[in-house]
Amino acid sequence: MTKETSVAVFVRVSKGGQDIARQVADLQAYSEQQGYIVVETISEKVSGAKKNEHRKAIQRLLELAESGAIHKVLVTEISRLGRNTLEGLKVLERLKSLGVSVYLLNRNIESLSSEGKQDPIAKLFFTIMLEFAEWERETMIERIHSGLDEARRKGKTLGRKKGTVKTNEQFLQDHTSVVKQLKAGKSIRDVAAICGVGTATVQKVKKAMAT
Repeated sequence: MTKETSVAVFVRVSKGGQDIARQVADLQAYSEQQGYIVVETISEKVSGAKKNEHRKAIQRLLELAESGAIHKVLVTEISRLGRNTLEGLKVLERLKSLGVSVYLLNRNIESLSSEGKQDPIAKLFFTIMLEFAEWERETMIERIHSGLDEARRKGKTLGRKKGTVKTNEQFLQDHTSVVKQLKAGKSIRDVAAICGVGTATVQKVKKAMAT
C-alpha cells in the first residue's frame, strides 16, 4: 500500500434481539489484515427496507464520505446496506460520486476499482444482490404471514402468554455480546456502539449482572 486507507465499518440487524457483534468482529479483523484505518464503526438495528432519509446510520455514513474522511465502506453482505433495491442503489451511486468504494466481505468484491472507477460487471452484480436481498425479505414476510394465518386457523394463541416475565438469566442470555464487552471493561457508550444497542439496554444488562 502506498498510502493509508481509511474505512467505515457498517453493520445492521433488523431486530433488537439479533447479535451485531459478529459482523463488527469479522470486519475489524479484515481491516487489520488489510492494514486499513477504521475511522468509525456505524451500527443500526432497523429494517433495511426503510428509506435512507429515515436511517440515521446511512446519513452518518454519507456524512463521513462527503467530508472525505473515508475511502471505503466495509459490510459483511449487501443486505446490511439495505433490502430496498432503489434505496441501496442511491447509496452506492452517492458513494461512487464521492470516490468511496463499498466492499462486500462475503463476496470479496468492491463497487469501485483501485482507480476509483466502476466496473460495469461489478455494478450489475451489486444490483442483482440488492434485488435478491429485497426478494428475500418479501419472501420471508410472506412466510411469516402464512404461518400466522395457519396458526390462527388451528386456534393457537399467538404472542407471549400473559404474566410471563424474563428472568435475569434469560435476559443476560439474550445479550451475551453485551455481557462479554462489559466483562472486558468497556464503557457503556463503547459497548452500545460495538453491539448496536442503546445505552439504556447496556445499563440494564450491567444492572442484571450485579444482581
